[in-house]
Amino acid sequence: MKRRAFLQQIGWTLAALGISETGLCSWSDRYSQALAQSTPRKLALLIGINQYPQVPLSGCVTDVDLQRELLTYRFGFHPTDILSLTDQQATRQNIETAFLTHLTEQARPGDLVVLHFSGYGSRVNQPTGETGDQITPPCHSLVPVDGMLTTKGEGTNHVLLETLGSLLRSLPTESVITCLDASYGATASPISSFPPGVWRVRSQPGFPVEPASEAEIAFQKELLKRGKATRYPKMQLQGLGQFPGVLLTATAVPDATAPGLGHKAFEAQWNGFTAGLLTYSLTQELWASTPAMTLQVSFRRAASQIEQWVGKAEHPILIETKSPDKLFLSPSLATNLNQGAEGAIIALEEDGKIGKAWLAGLPATVLEHYGINSLLTLVPLPGESLTETLGTLATPLVLQVISREGLSAKVKRVSDTGSDPLQVGQQVQELVRILPRTLGLVVALDPSLGRIERVDATSAFSDLGFFKLATVAEQPADYLFGRVQETPRPTPESSTSEPMKSSEFPHANSSEGMMPPSQYGLFSLGQSLIPTTIGDREEAVKTAVHRLIPQLRTLLAAKLLRLTANEGSSRLGVRATLEMITPQEQVIMHRETRRPIPLEGPPSFLASNSNNLGDGVPALPIGSHIRYRIYNEGNRPVYWILLGLDSSGKAIALYSSQAAPRSEEPEAKPVLQQQVVAPNETITVPDASNVFDWVIREPIGLAETQLVFSRAPFTQTLAALETSIHPMGSTQRLGVPAHPLEVAQAILQDLHNASTNYNASNNVAPVLSLASDSYALNVNSWATLSFIYQVV
Repeated sequence: MKRRAFLQQIGWTLAALGISETGLCSWSDRYSQALAQSTPRKLALLIGINQYPQVPLSGCVTDVDLQRELLTYRFGFHPTDILSLTDQQATRQNIETAFLTHLTEQARPGDLVVLHFSGYGSRVNQPTGETGDQITPPCHSLVPVDGMLTTKGEGTNHVLLETLGSLLRSLPTESVITCLDASYGATASPISSFPPGVWRVRSQPGFPVEPASEAEIAFQKELLKRGKATRYPKMQLQGLGQFPGVLLTATAVPDATAPGLGHKAFEAQWNGFTAGLLTYSLTQELWASTPAMTLQVSFRRAASQIEQWVGKAEHPILIETKSPDKLFLSPSLATNLNQGAEGAIIALEEDGKIGKAWLAGLPATVLEHYGINSLLTLVPLPGESLTETLGTLATPLVLQVISREGLSAKVKRVSDTGSDPLQVGQQVQELVRILPRTLGLVVALDPSLGRIERVDATSAFSDLGFFKLATVAEQPADYLFGRVQETPRPTPESSTSEPMKSSEFPHANSSEGMMPPSQYGLFSLGQSLIPTTIGDREEAVKTAVHRLIPQLRTLLAAKLLRLTANEGSSRLGVRATLEMITPQEQVIMHRETRRPIPLEGPPSFLASNSNNLGDGVPALPIGSHIRYRIYNEGNRPVYWILLGLDSSGKAIALYSSQAAPRSEEPEAKPVLQQQVVAPNETITVPDASNVFDWVIREPIGLAETQLVFSRAPFTQTLAALETSIHPMGSTQRLGVPAHPLEVAQAILQDLHNASTNYNASNNVAPVLSLASDSYALNVNSWATLSFIYQVV
């Protein structure tokens, strides 16, 4: 009788979700089979809501797609074990009933359960009641699709975090991962004004005046009666520590005892899609993960990426109550976890000759500019040789991108002769990356600028070839042009948290009603002012734009270098660490390629050094001394070069020079020399025997360094550097290139030339339909390791 009543309840729920009775019978059979299974299962409930009435979101359904494809094609979840509720399906009752039917009644001890929610978070008022009947305020909640349709007197139809915690604790397994891409702080509007129209905050605008609905309170009481929420009887129930297993959350609850943390969860628009910052950055990292990497390492890298986008405004948190270090990436759970992937084949056309490839494993900065004709290779099946797969195109394993839209691309096999059809589920890895030569920098305007200011700025930017303005709500920007007012800059003694923000400066529409003196500059997307871009007071807009041209060229150079990042896909065996020497010796950050050839087993470096690193971007104090330690673990020498931006926004390059030959005239300048690491050699930069000492200097802010490795010398790069840097004697030192954009373009050309030589010798060149306005970079020829840190 109990089972019949249970199936009847399921029938009502599935009917509400639009699932037929036939589907219910099939589900019932599958449920019965699951009960008899002895091996651990992997179950997931994914919830994403865009279609809120009045104030919709845009990226939550994409978040569900990102998680579903990752779990299915990367971590071996069976598609029927993943239940997705999106938009109108995701009512409060359907969410809670789906949890009971899909997770609670199916999970068994040892199973893995994943719960994901993308949508609005909020807080609800607390009704009066007898002690113990209600939750201590404030009540933090997730907003279902019907949660904003509140009738006065009926309460707010939200899913309380306490209810969710009770449901999760009711599961018979401790292998639970919960991901909440929402935030709970007050916001007047979810549309973020910086940058305009592109970013949204996932906090419900305003807080409901009604208490939690009677139905929600009744459901919660029922859970308590069943004894499902008794493990934490003295816990502050409105917090996040009540969740079992591992909780990944975009932000802490606003009243959490975590001073300085941001309390906003953002979704952002990229080229062709919108997604939550936490979901997108985390799933991208997990596609590239290896058996040696834990969930914690992937999460830290995702948090670092988010901080680069929005600073401290969003601060993701990982809370682990009781779970093994490798809960999510354990070989017993991640059945198809090899050396990482950029995506998988998720659909077929033309009898398997054309495939739809999901490419969410590519770095976000790269995917937006990933060119047509890029080459991918299918991940070798067990028993196949990776070297053979990459060394010839006589196999059916190489695919060519023929079109791309958002996160997916259409691909075709390079050779049809004797090839088996493509199969859904085959993972793909990058082989040749096509990048545009004519890439520009996109700048958005601060919406607080006056009409005349905006007209003048638009006119000034229209005269610049490589730089253009973003179309509001249609195109993501790289940087922001806005008004600032001169104000005392933070010092390490007064502030060690963040550089100046645009929000800290009065704007033209300030409450004082007075127009402040005009002063303009550039901001990052995280609203951090780039110190070197501040102009004079009373500066005209057009004058400011033309004054910023050198800085814009520097920022475009940095953008080009970021497009070479390929830590996950490179086949070179290199790694590097950033170390602080004084005031104390400490490894700050490490990076390494994850797919070196020959494969000598999974890398152990990340796993053994992951626990001593914090979340997000690491901090280095002003005045500290640093060095890089570079390892070449391959069997061939590799050339390297180090470039980047310091915390002031200036380009930097580390170079070595040698004295001019004696046969030349005495006044001849020293020449730059190639920097190389021999096979199985380790070097430090700067060299311990060198007089150059790398000291972290003001101002506070983000600094980034790109370590670029190549199989071939950086011939054009050194030539470009020699025209803009004056080498002094035989030494190794940092310099400021006068023409950073030309240097970055030379690096891409050197990598393109190295890849051309490799392609010609490995039968790749004949299938590359390469246009003259593109670079083609082969992952066997180069590696770029990125280091981002905060100067404090």
